[in-house]
Amino acid sequence: MKKILFVFSAVLFSLNCVNAQIYADNQNASVTEQVLKELNRERSLLSQNLEFRIKEIDSKITNLDESIKNTNSASEKVEKLLERVKFLEERQEEIDKNTISVYKYNYSSAVLNLASMEREIKPLNLFNTSREFYTTLDAVGNPMNYEGYQEWFGKFKKYIAEEQEDNARLAALNHMLQVTGDLAKGTPFTGMFAGSLFDGISSFIGSLNRRDKELREQSMDMLKLTTSIAQFTHDKDLIETEWEGINKSLNELKELQNKAMEDNLVEILDLKKKNFTEKFTNETDAKKRTQYILDISKIAENRIVEERKNNPENWKQEYHDQMLSVQNLKIRFGMLTFRILENLDKYEKLIHKYQNDPYLKNEMNNLKLKLDLVRNSFESTFNPQEYIKASNEMYIVE
Repeated sequence: MKKILFVFSAVLFSLNCVNAQIYADNQNASVTEQVLKELNRERSLLSQNLEFRIKEIDSKITNLDESIKNTNSASEKVEKLLERVKFLEERQEEIDKNTISVYKYNYSSAVLNLASMEREIKPLNLFNTSREFYTTLDAVGNPMNYEGYQEWFGKFKKYIAEEQEDNARLAALNHMLQVTGDLAKGTPFTGMFAGSLFDGISSFIGSLNRRDKELREQSMDMLKLTTSIAQFTHDKDLIETEWEGINKSLNELKELQNKAMEDNLVEILDLKKKNFTEKFTNETDAKKRTQYILDISKIAENRIVEERKNNPENWKQEYHDQMLSVQNLKIRFGMLTFRILENLDKYEKLIHKYQNDPYLKNEMNNLKLKLDLVRNSFESTFNPQEYIKASNEMYIVE
């Protein structure tokens, strides 16, 4: 089997490992939900207070406007106008508090989701710790694993070695067999090699006389088996080319996520990446992770207040850009998991295609069991559609 570059390569070591990872992911989701729930509770209370305060201030302004309209005293009008300006300033302060609250929630959501990606990418890497599914896939494509093939191939190889001097095609095949080495190691029967092999087996069958009826029948079966395996390998390789693209996208996404972590945690929030890794990424206690992110949200709020004070005209821009960047990363990650699921579906179709092949059907049944384990463990951890939907709805509107 061609080496698959993509880090998502198989099922976990055991169902215990799968369950442990799913539990960890559920804990991580719980942390995200708890933090955002707490932040939203604070924001809702502030929003309710804001609504009450603005109504109260609006009422005072309305009363002042009525009083100004009905007074004939110039000095009294000036006094009331100054008071009106004061109320308008108070009103704007309340609105600014709400804006800061919204940005605190949204930016904290961005940082939390960015941090969660650090933990969400790990399950993809964990699939690389076991190659059980792909080992089985390799075994299907290796004819030496089928009953009687290795013994028969020894006879066939002997024929090639003896007849090569008088047959250019057999000489070429013998050379290729020498170059590729032991077929038991999994040399794929594809391309030019497969064509030469078919020609060689056909010549071998043609060389057998009536006294070799049993070997002739066996050779016919081995030719059919080799043909099935060669076509299966070809179809499988078409699927596996997509893993290379997925692997490249995952690596690019990881680089972008690392940069976003650097931009937000280190540059904006002035946090130590080492501390973050210790207190969130590698922390197993959900309560501690929750409190750590809540602490970070407070730091974010202070940074936003400070930025608004120092840059009143454009203070929103940097946070807006970072929030948009994180949201795009989340959506890209969701699309990537969707591509993974689509490629797993292709294996499902591959198995279905060969499940009635008399030479491969037993292997297809075994392969189906292994593929189901991969799909179940993946789908337990990721739901691409829900992930993308949540990514699109991760912020609230002012």
